[in-house]
Amino acid sequence: MASTGGASVERVDHRSIAVLGLVTICAYGAWYYSFGVLLDPIRLDTGWRESTLAASFSVGTVLVGLVSLAGGRWLDRVGHRWVFGAGAVIASSGLVLASVAGNVGVFVLGAALGLGASGALGFYHVTMATAVRLHPVESARAIATLTIWGAFASVIFLPFTAWLVDDLGWRSTVRVLAGLVFAAFVIGAIAVPDPPDDRTTESAAPRLSIKEVVAETVSTRETKLFTVAVAFGGIAMSTLLVYQVPAMTAAGLPATTAATMAGARGFAQLGGRLPLGRIVSWVGADRALVIAFVAIALGGALLAVSSSVLVAAAFAIVAGFGIGAFSPLQGMKSSELFDRAHLGSTMGFYGAVLVLAGSIGPVLAGGLADATGDRRWAAGLVAVSALVAAAAVKFAASDDAERTTVR
Repeated sequence: MASTGGASVERVDHRSIAVLGLVTICAYGAWYYSFGVLLDPIRLDTGWRESTLAASFSVGTVLVGLVSLAGGRWLDRVGHRWVFGAGAVIASSGLVLASVAGNVGVFVLGAALGLGASGALGFYHVTMATAVRLHPVESARAIATLTIWGAFASVIFLPFTAWLVDDLGWRSTVRVLAGLVFAAFVIGAIAVPDPPDDRTTESAAPRLSIKEVVAETVSTRETKLFTVAVAFGGIAMSTLLVYQVPAMTAAGLPATTAATMAGARGFAQLGGRLPLGRIVSWVGADRALVIAFVAIALGGALLAVSSSVLVAAAFAIVAGFGIGAFSPLQGMKSSELFDRAHLGSTMGFYGAVLVLAGSIGPVLAGGLADATGDRRWAAGLVAVSALVAAAAVKFAASDDAERTTVR
């Protein structure tokens, strides 16, 4: 940290952020994003029902939700090395188990364990909190840089997974993904330095119990509505991630083209992150969140009719912008609403809300697909859920503006 005119200026440790970015990319990419590419190859090879396979993803997201808050609190207590080390062993073991499964029950167990561990111990609530600890002054810049790295998860893993499946089959592909998860978590545990020992501000504050964290997030109408927005945003996002490739292939695109478009959607997340600082300075975090959710809803509508490369590209750009903006805006809004001394626990709670609510989407979409034979219902679910999230943020912002006017 350098001093300029009496003010401390902290430099972002780009090497550490890059390693945290690698963990983030593999934690999200290896199953959370890649499962949509693997869904049809697994179903066609095994004959297992689509709704059951989709349920395996939802069980995994439930595990992420149940363990995310505990993972964040564990990070507070023992540090990132133990968290990443545990993620390496448990997540890779689960995926290997899924790859050798001879019946759907074993597959569900392994897939859920792999996703649950990689998510609870490697998603943004862990890597962002670690970045903030490493950068107590320039935490916003550290988060922004990390989310730019994270935007490459689907860009890399969706086409990469499609290519592997074509060449190796789904079982060998899953084993490769397991190896990548293991390597990324181990590198994170070894290469990311311990944060500075600062006991003067946030680290000196008493830790909240889980009950106190939950109570704080529903303590006012504004925080309740924000929680609703995160929940419905999770439904929209998880449904889109699982069904973006199947919906495009059902509309008539080849699987490799659909996976490429889905990867482009991931790359388009940069369009929601690179200009985010300016957008927030122009319209504020609340309006930026509304814009992000409306973009996701429009992306869902485009997904339903993505029978051509042109429409699929429009879906990729619009939905990518919305999802790209949503993740960092969630963290920024959380830092506005809650005490930063408990940021890890708060972000863990919202990570839990995001994925627990999100687990509903793929199950519902899979059931509708089994019942109707039409995957456009998944795209409709994305659009409706995102619009509900936008409305919740809008109502919360209106309440806050009203209170400011009264004051």
